[in-house]
Amino acid sequence: MKLNLESPNGALGNAQEAAEYGYIQLLNAGLSNYITNGTKTQYLSAPTPISADLTWERTNTLNFGTDLEFFRTRLSVSADYFIRNTLDMLIPGKTLPAVFGSASPRTNAGDLRNKGWEISVAWRDQFDLDGKPFGYNIGLGLSDSKAKITRFDNKEMLLSNYYVGQTLGEIWGYKTDGFFQSQTEIDNWKVNQDYVDKQRLAAPGDWSKLHPGDLKFVDIGGKDGVPDGKVDAGDNTLMNPGDQVIIGNNRARYTFGFNLGANWQGFDISAFFQGIGRQHWWPGANADKFWGPYSRPYYSFVPKDFEQDIWTPENTNAYYPLLRGYIALNDRGSLNVKSDRYLQDLAYIRLKNLTVGYTVPQAWLKRVKLANARIYVSGENIWTATKLRSKYIDPEQSAQEVNGRSYPISKTFSFGLDLTF
Repeated sequence: MKLNLESPNGALGNAQEAAEYGYIQLLNAGLSNYITNGTKTQYLSAPTPISADLTWERTNTLNFGTDLEFFRTRLSVSADYFIRNTLDMLIPGKTLPAVFGSASPRTNAGDLRNKGWEISVAWRDQFDLDGKPFGYNIGLGLSDSKAKITRFDNKEMLLSNYYVGQTLGEIWGYKTDGFFQSQTEIDNWKVNQDYVDKQRLAAPGDWSKLHPGDLKFVDIGGKDGVPDGKVDAGDNTLMNPGDQVIIGNNRARYTFGFNLGANWQGFDISAFFQGIGRQHWWPGANADKFWGPYSRPYYSFVPKDFEQDIWTPENTNAYYPLLRGYIALNDRGSLNVKSDRYLQDLAYIRLKNLTVGYTVPQAWLKRVKLANARIYVSGENIWTATKLRSKYIDPEQSAQEVNGRSYPISKTFSFGLDLTF
């Protein structure tokens, strides 16, 4: 058994979020669509306000780590626990009134505390198989972290900005209770959900009213937590969020990877898997690969067999509600507001690499004066399992693009021959 312990602590400046000339107000030049003397009119717009006392972020890290080895180094274990404080975060400051005329300037506005851990375990050994050594190895790595805001100037505790005590990545949304299944159910419904169904109100005639198949939102309660007969955002503050609750978190949790390998009689095989255990994603307004015609009905792309997911009187257990165009696109449409029903979990596991090879015996190589020769075939991203409910959006990529429009990671296969003379 071998044991190493360490506990380093230190503070560093961090200029990663600072633009090269972020301390200077710059005029924005452009061309208008108005024609003057035969050319478009040039203009200069007022510069974005700049804080007068900008400085670097500071990162203070406390780390505890240990390395262990057992069974004559066949088993190795490495573990780390860290607390990282980011001080004077360079982010947009407190929410300002609209009459200010500009977005909040970036300032050293807040502090963040991130706690996390990492662990890796590896086993390597060999035994005789049919009189020949069979070697194998297994490795697993797992990590997790959670960050909270510890300082920010948001006295009103607005949910539209950072607030003290906020877990970074929180997703606030509404609870739902399936669909209205009959007109009688609608007539007996005593809750006004127009706030979260604004797009429906713009429809002509009777289509502005609730219909069987429309999404049903839950009246959780007003400021005092007592149902008040309506579904809305209240003051959109932590003290009065209306019917909003935390439905998920968009930060990756339980990131993992593991590898397998074996070799025998010149043959070798290795596989590497990676993934995440949990990460929530809300499809953006233009996530047409997910929303289909609920976003922009005129798009030419419609997911395969999408009609089987749409509510109809004959398909009351469908995934999507009654078909209404633009309710996922426009402000406060029933699929535009975040809800627990359509929040996606990006948890996935992916076979990133699988390689099979054969090393030619040395006795054969001497005849052709080669030092080494190996033939192999390798595949990248050849298998994925995910909770994401879409065949057209890549779970590994979608976290980086709210509309899921990132080009998916490709499957690739390669064959090779390595020769050493």
